[in-house]
Amino acid sequence: MKTVLVTRPQPGATRTSERLLCSGFLPLVLPLTKIVTLDASRPKAKFCAVAVTSASALREASDELLRPLLKVPCFVVGEATAAAARARGFETVTTGDGDGATLAQIVIEELPSGGCLLYLTGKVRSPDFEQSLRKSAIRFRCSLTYDTVSVSYTTEFLHDFFAQKRIDSCLIYSRWGAELFAALASRPELVQNFDNTGIFCLSQRIADVLTDWNQGRVYAASKPDEGALLQLMREA
Repeated sequence: MKTVLVTRPQPGATRTSERLLCSGFLPLVLPLTKIVTLDASRPKAKFCAVAVTSASALREASDELLRPLLKVPCFVVGEATAAAARARGFETVTTGDGDGATLAQIVIEELPSGGCLLYLTGKVRSPDFEQSLRKSAIRFRCSLTYDTVSVSYTTEFLHDFFAQKRIDSCLIYSRWGAELFAALASRPELVQNFDNTGIFCLSQRIADVLTDWNQGRVYAASKPDEGALLQLMREA
């Protein structure tokens, strides 16, 4: 059974692990980051829509923040985020094609003239969505519902975790995750575990972080969607 290192934070790591088991892989869960809830207050403005580029932004948002917004349209980046939006009670959810820039174009086309958008997001995030909105002079405010912080492991823990394990594949979901993985896998005591590892990234933007990674092969999913990522790994 081929091993797959899962580096994304919880609870996503567990869901990915279950998908891998169902597909005949042995998941090794080692989150390199974790989600921390922030006490986000609702900006003082009237919003005609909400946008979300991460399901974590919805999971970590308080009921107090979301309750007044549930009847306005909610624009989300992909299917996983759409499911999270519906679970939190949003009545009208419009789903993009997986990336922030594409979602921004949908918002630009559908947001009422003069309307103001509330962007639920994390402290650490890709700039694509906001940059696209600014170029089109769309009015928006950000509400930071969570932060992403790195997870550190003791040398003893890592030694035991990787003991006699060959890592066939590794899944990476963010640019910061890629940076942390490169630092981890380059450690002298661990580098031999990754001699023939295939590195599978959720997007080309993430894969670009690993251009100097020579120990393994680096691949980027055709779209920033976990289904596409896992299909890429199966076909490699």
